[in-house]
Amino acid sequence: MIRRLAFLLIAALMGAPAPAALGPKPPPVPVADQAAAIDYDRDVQPIFNRRCIACHGCLGSPCNLKLDTFAGVQRGAFALNPYASHLGAYPRTDMDAASTLEEWRKIGFYPVLAQDGGARENLDGSLMYRMLAAGSANNRPGFSREALTPAYARRYAYACPATPAALEAQLAQNPAQGMPFGLPAIDPQDFDTLTRWIGAGAPGPTPRAQEAAARVTHPEAVARWETFFNDPDPRRQLVSRYIFEHVYLASLVLEEEPEAHFRLVRSSTPPGEPVAIIGTGLPYDDPYAYAGVKRFWYRLQKDIGAPMQKNLFLWRLKRADIAHLTDLFLGPDGPGAHWDAQAPLDPPWGIGNPFSVFRAIPASARARFLLEHAQTVSSGVIYGPVCLGQTATYAVKDHFWVFFLDPKADVSVQDPALGLATWNTFMDRSIFGNADYVDAYGKALAQLRPQGWSVDAVWNGGGTDRNAWLTVMRHGTNVSVVPGAQGGTPRTYWLMSYSGLERMYYDTVAGFKFWGGDLGKLETLLFFNYLRQEFEDNFLLLLPPADRRAVRDTWTQGIGSLALDLIPFAGADQPSEVKTDPARPLTALVAQIARHLGPTIAGPPDRLNPDLKPVVDLKTPLATYDDWERAIATLTVLQGQPFTRYLPSVILLRLNRGHESRVYSLVVNRVYASQYALIFQDGEAMPALYSLSVYPTVINGFPNLFIELDLEQAAPFLSALRGVASPADWDAFVGHYGILRNSARLWPFYDWITAWNFKQRKAEAGYLDLSYYDVPQ
Repeated sequence: MIRRLAFLLIAALMGAPAPAALGPKPPPVPVADQAAAIDYDRDVQPIFNRRCIACHGCLGSPCNLKLDTFAGVQRGAFALNPYASHLGAYPRTDMDAASTLEEWRKIGFYPVLAQDGGARENLDGSLMYRMLAAGSANNRPGFSREALTPAYARRYAYACPATPAALEAQLAQNPAQGMPFGLPAIDPQDFDTLTRWIGAGAPGPTPRAQEAAARVTHPEAVARWETFFNDPDPRRQLVSRYIFEHVYLASLVLEEEPEAHFRLVRSSTPPGEPVAIIGTGLPYDDPYAYAGVKRFWYRLQKDIGAPMQKNLFLWRLKRADIAHLTDLFLGPDGPGAHWDAQAPLDPPWGIGNPFSVFRAIPASARARFLLEHAQTVSSGVIYGPVCLGQTATYAVKDHFWVFFLDPKADVSVQDPALGLATWNTFMDRSIFGNADYVDAYGKALAQLRPQGWSVDAVWNGGGTDRNAWLTVMRHGTNVSVVPGAQGGTPRTYWLMSYSGLERMYYDTVAGFKFWGGDLGKLETLLFFNYLRQEFEDNFLLLLPPADRRAVRDTWTQGIGSLALDLIPFAGADQPSEVKTDPARPLTALVAQIARHLGPTIAGPPDRLNPDLKPVVDLKTPLATYDDWERAIATLTVLQGQPFTRYLPSVILLRLNRGHESRVYSLVVNRVYASQYALIFQDGEAMPALYSLSVYPTVINGFPNLFIELDLEQAAPFLSALRGVASPADWDAFVGHYGILRNSARLWPFYDWITAWNFKQRKAEAGYLDLSYYDVPQ
């Protein structure tokens, strides 16, 4: 666990202090001259975007210092390490937890800038300046990659220095801990700009610049959606509440304004006035009590911060979606036609149980909304606001496909209460509560579907909705999700019910307290394991009964085999209407599902990860990108290849052919005997089953290594990769092909991949985080 989680900079980064010898201090520039020369939006924030938010862009970044907006810069840092073990809760550190600088100081945030003195005083009193100066003095390209190994080793116990004197003492012990931490120093021109800005008192954006940044190009589009969400009809208000709780972390992209990101927030001010966010910790907390108001409004707030790839997932909204959502939840002939007249339309707040709170809304309408937005809702689980997914990701396997039950075949839609006496059982995270839920689901399934499921039980998205088939990948402590059948055929599969998806979302997103203590997070991990088992078991119910146990035992081995005896298998002996090939039941089943969903949902044929491998002679030069893709396909989704056990989670590869360049993500799929090992999986690793998947785009927000090749180098590169069979081989391979973190090539490559990402992927693109980049393992 320690080696794998070493990809975090976290504590060390947070401490990332500066050297004893800071180098010569630049002569102070008169404050008036500096202020006139520096414009925050034009000169300063772009430097933070290019060089700093690569580690300081998400919640829980080093020292909790968030540099994607001036508000985060001015808020400063916080000494408590969010990844250290702690039984009690920490203060909330999300940007909505306080609205004034005074409130942040009361929480415990301290300034990293000195803004009230002359130039020399501001520089001497600025933690940021001292860190940057230390990096500029000591982290020129070619610096020692080993110098920071001790800092990584103690990152979870690290507490950030809050004063220049404390910082100076730490830097005296390790001058290599300047900023950017463990990466080449920023350019002298950028350092000069930041020096002059800090010396001038670090002025922020002008009121005119702030107004321009917040300006909406199409206010009428925003107004339409705010009108929809704020309709006073009690049923519509309950629908808005339901939608908000499921998308509050998403970035909204309007059809009329495709380049901008918005947030759906609750505000104490009505449309037409500036947004005043009601920043409750959880989306179902009482907004009235929190803000002391008698009314609130749902608002679309434009996000002016630099987007981080790790946290970025979209909810795309077309103008026609307003009518569709209205019909979905309230139409006389649709899923929302029959509301429960006995259920309250204004249920109490503070209850993290969607089955109870929203029971007035027909389960068929709730289920349909989740299906049509499955990638967005699942992304809330996967792309949370914190930098590190922590132990919750241990319950997720490295590569699998997700399918969903059609509401017509889903007993949690057809019989929402499942015969249970209380809705509390649905969200009871104990092993006993989960067992009661699973038992009830199995009994309801036997009663409503006595012949079992056919392939038609899998939702096919009408043949066009790509939410019907998702590919999920885990990369150590973070996860990615993409639509369609990608990455080659995986080892395991999920089939999610409506109730299962709701339980997962409220456990890991809506009800998850990132600031909470270790016991609550442990409960989340254990419950996620139960849920994963439920979804895998649902998929196995499509197989003939005789085939299920053997597959289940193959998917979960080691210490997890003990857990299987404790976790019920709902419907284990129920029949299935699916006919499969007895020799290859899983393969035959997946093929039937693929035909049922159709090519639009599955996506185009996966040339990079095919089951049937081409024959390629790597001694022959590769002349085209087609040649390259056929060649690398000979290495993908194959078990037993020695090189896979040495790969980091994600490699971003730039392949050049003349003036053209393409980007590929090389992702390793690790396999563990089970996901139930709390001390994580090193002892349960099954490296003989590891494999490689390749994607023709940027995957994940935390690259571990950059590689740049010309096409004529591609064949030798693949031959060398195939030949890696030991740690020494890997070190030699990386030394020859990789861009190491002390390389002068690192920032130019990062700038190129950032520009490519934003140009090619547009609203889906964010800045990449380098916290995991080429760190000791």
